[in-house]
Amino acid sequence: MINTQNFHRRWQEIKNDVLEGLEQIHQNETVVNGYFTQQVEEKLKLLSGRKYAVLCRSGSHAISMSLRAYDLGSWDKVIIPNYSCPATLSSVNVIGCVPVFCEVNEFGSLDSDRLLTLANSDAKAVLATGLYGDVHDHAAVKEFCIQNKMIYVNDAAQSQFALYNGANSLTLGDVVCMSFADNKVIPTSGTFGAVLTDNQNIYEKLRVLRKNGKPGRLEDYEVAGFSSHPEEDKAVQILASMKHFEKWKNKRIAIGKIYDEFFKDKIVVRPSPSYSTWNGHKYSILVEDKFECYKKLKQQGIETEQHYVDSFVQLLWTPKEQQDEDFSISNKFIQQSLTLPNNPHMTDEEIERVAKSVLMVNGIDK
Repeated sequence: MINTQNFHRRWQEIKNDVLEGLEQIHQNETVVNGYFTQQVEEKLKLLSGRKYAVLCRSGSHAISMSLRAYDLGSWDKVIIPNYSCPATLSSVNVIGCVPVFCEVNEFGSLDSDRLLTLANSDAKAVLATGLYGDVHDHAAVKEFCIQNKMIYVNDAAQSQFALYNGANSLTLGDVVCMSFADNKVIPTSGTFGAVLTDNQNIYEKLRVLRKNGKPGRLEDYEVAGFSSHPEEDKAVQILASMKHFEKWKNKRIAIGKIYDEFFKDKIVVRPSPSYSTWNGHKYSILVEDKFECYKKLKQQGIETEQHYVDSFVQLLWTPKEQQDEDFSISNKFIQQSLTLPNNPHMTDEEIERVAKSVLMVNGIDK
């Protein structure tokens, strides 16, 4: 089986650093928010140019805590893309905020034209998600937020280190949310997260929120918070992966170029916007029926991913006011967008096999 992610091969590259780090954790007698957490936060500040970095236990917590740090909560409205990772929606809802849905564009991110129609939605923030490894239309989102006095949260879980007109995506927005997981640019086993900001007040609020509202035993219990104190073993994994992430990112991009050559004029590939330099996170093709294509490729020994399967506006438990609006691009992605393996540990033979199998199961000659 050709897997979407190859944990075994990746482990061979990082295991010495991880095992040494685990040994050091236990020697330090500190398993949360210690030496390795601080090392990661310092490196993230250097990589992003941001003044403050706060690690937490997931990208979902990063989003929820960011909104809470700006005092958003029950019944406050937040604009989000209608089509995205489930965490985009749940991270907003779980703290009592009400989602306002914005259609996505052909690239899979917020449609800036549709965003303009939400100026009178009474929303207090925009959660702009860069999906599939591309940055959303930053300039349009920034201008919209300035004009309408909204908080601009950059959900860079998938777009981290992609470039917006040459600028690192981690430099964009009032606050940046990151995640680390098996398929991210900086991978870990399991999930982890981070928030980046230049605002000291927001940083202090995040520091409080990530440990149940009481950041230290002798510090004041200020507010109800999250059980999101950063674990040292995940920080060790991040540091180990950071040694390789540029190489891995470049390999993913190179695999994408090989696929592009195989699929040219034969298979529709999700396009990247001209303002974004793709980071290789997800290589998505658009087929007539991704669910059927998924099954056929699995029979060929190839694992793919059906990103994503929900139109948020149509869920039974989300607000009903926008259900009659046109979300046809969301529906297109739901029916057609299939993510192919492009992990950096694939061999040339595996890359070619995936490409030829995609052509074959879609009835296209090589």
